[in-house]
This record gives sequence, C-alpha cells and structure tokens, in this order.
Amino acid sequence: MSNVKHKNCIVRQLAKSAKSRLCKNDYEQEVAPTGATPEQKEIYLKLCKLQKDGETVTNPVASFADPEKLKTLSHEEKQRYILSLCADYVSVKKYLDEKARKIG
Repeated sequence: MSNVKHKNCIVRQLAKSAKSRLCKNDYEQEVAPTGATPEQKEIYLKLCKLQKDGETVTNPVASFADPEKLKTLSHEEKQRYILSLCADYVSVKKYLDEKARKIG
C-alpha cells in the first residue's frame, strides 16, 4: 500500500535510503551514531578519517581540541573543555572499538 498523503515523511526517506544501500551494497558511508552530541559526531568523523589513513591518536587533546577556542577560555573553562573533550573521545573510541569487534 502506498502512502500518497505523506510523500516526504521521515519513515519513507529512511526506507528509501536503506533500500538504496542494500541495492548498491554501500555500507562504507561514515555516519555518526544516533544520540551522539555534535561534538561527539565531529570527533567520530575525524577519528574515522584518521583510522582510514592508518594513523593512531596518541594525544586526543592536541588532535581534537580547537586551538582558537582554547586561547579565549579562562583556566577553569579550559579544564572543563578538555575534560569534556576527553570524555567525548573515550565514548567515541569505545563505540568504534565495539563496532570493530563485531565486524572483525
């Protein structure tokens, strides 16, 4: 049965994209996990790019922190920003490790 009333509903769009992925066998598109904060999504995409390039992250603060933002923050704000960044990095890294374990 066709849903003629709502041609652009979200369920229809999701089903259409899922069908196109199945037909094309296109699962390589990097999409951040649902429920992730914008900061976590940004870290996720950067981390996926680094992993594809074969690089490892030894210092997540230097790799993912915004140097311009750090210059404008006070000492306490820097500490909060770095702790938040590290927590986001750890959760994204854990997600990627679990995802890799399931695949391989």
